[in-house]
This record gives sequence, C-alpha cells and structure tokens, in this order.
Amino acid sequence: MAYARAFLLLLSVHLCLVTAPHAAAALSFSFNFSKPSDLNDSNLKYLGNATAFGDRISLTKAGTNWSTSRVVYLQPVRLWDAGKRASFTTDFSFAISIPDTNKPYERADGMAFFIGPSSATTTMPPDAKGAFLGLFNNLANPANDGLPPPQTVGVEFDTNYSDGLDPPELAYPAPPDHIGIDTKNISSTYYRELGGLDLNGTMRARVEYDGRSKAMSVSLWLANGHNWSLNGAVDLMAAGVPQDAYIGFSAATGGQSEDHQLLSWSFSSSTVF
Repeated sequence: MAYARAFLLLLSVHLCLVTAPHAAAALSFSFNFSKPSDLNDSNLKYLGNATAFGDRISLTKAGTNWSTSRVVYLQPVRLWDAGKRASFTTDFSFAISIPDTNKPYERADGMAFFIGPSSATTTMPPDAKGAFLGLFNNLANPANDGLPPPQTVGVEFDTNYSDGLDPPELAYPAPPDHIGIDTKNISSTYYRELGGLDLNGTMRARVEYDGRSKAMSVSLWLANGHNWSLNGAVDLMAAGVPQDAYIGFSAATGGQSEDHQLLSWSFSSSTVF
C-alpha cells in the first residue's frame, strides 16, 4: 500500500512538471570586433563575401560590384511560446564608406539587420544583389517564381534609390539615403529619409521590438551627431518569421559599390513564459 502511494506521488509530481508552463530561454551576447576572439567566434557564420578584416567584419568592399554577403549568429532566438511573445533589443556600430566623396551619388547599395529562418545560417537568397541588399530575392525576375516565401523582416540602411522599389520622393536629385523596415520584401513598409544627409562614416543603431505591442523602433546616430528614429507596427509571426529565428546582417553592391563594415554588435531578448 505504501508503495502504491509513493508511486502515485511520483506520478503526480511528474505530471505537474510536464504540464507546468515553461520558460523559453532568452538569447544574449555582445561582440566587440576589435577583439580577435569576438571576430572569430564559433557562433558567427560568414556567407558570401563577408570576411573578418582587421578590427571589424567586412561585408562588402568598394570597387567590388554586384557583391552580396551575410554574417549570421548561429544560435536561434525564441520569439514566442504558448501564446506569449518575446521582445528584443539589438545595438550595433557600423561603417559605410563612399568610394569618392566628390561623387556622392555614385555608390550602392546598403546593408540591413535581419531576423529570419534557419536557412539563413547556410545560404543566401540567390538573386539578392544590388538594391535587394542581400536580404530578399528579386521577385520581378520570372526565374524566381515559385521560390518559398522569405520569412524575413529586415531593417535597411539604404544608400541608393531604386526605381519601383524605393519611395519616388527619394529619386534624384533628392538625396536617396534612408532607413526602412522591410516585411517580406525589399519595398519598405515604413521608411525615414535623412534630411539630405548621407549614410557615411561610422554610425550607431538600435533596433527594439516589443512583442506584446508588436511594435518595432529603429534609432540611428550618424557620424556627424545627427540622429533619426523610425517606428512601425510589425507582427513577426504574421510576417512568417519562424518561432525560433536567426539574426544577422546582410549587404550588397550593384553596378556601383561602397564599403559595408560591422564594428560591434550586441543583442538581448526577453524570456518567453
């Protein structure tokens, strides 16, 4: 009889543990790429033309046209669980260099922070050069018909105007540089022009996502001290981003080029209960 009672007690404890709400682990890291140990961390995957370069990650180089690259963190971030949604904050410093300061419009194309599916850790979109920033395939190309949906949301730092993809008010002679939030395609759902200033030199940015309110905010500090912000409603689940998603950066050049470099990167997500 005592044995039966002990067995029932153990069984009830086991069932409580199985059925109790559980917490999905948060993700947190911080890299300063001037440290060789951070630059060569085993959790970083370099794709395309991305390389460790001195005290930074070189995504693309000026003078190298039609180049694409990515660097991806190999551990996933849990975005939701049992109806609850995580929030996250990421900070990074980066540099974009204009090849010829006397020809500020002869440069392209930009870089982006992204959150997307596990395939991002091994492959890049095959047709994402130039204006597509290494982020999304060119869906105007019939050869890309039938490709799976991108399941990706990006925050772009775009240095060039692309007809049909960017807002027409950014067309020449207006300065084209802008930041944008891209949901499933390269045409930004939300964007902010930079008042005639260039994405040039060393800059800092922060991307914050509030899982409860499904809101994303972007803050940018330019090398000259000017700062800009952008806010928008973004539902990562509705955008097709997987429950366990991967984060990273992409960049691309087109018929013109520029340097895209990542100097530091930190990320922190909340625990999902």
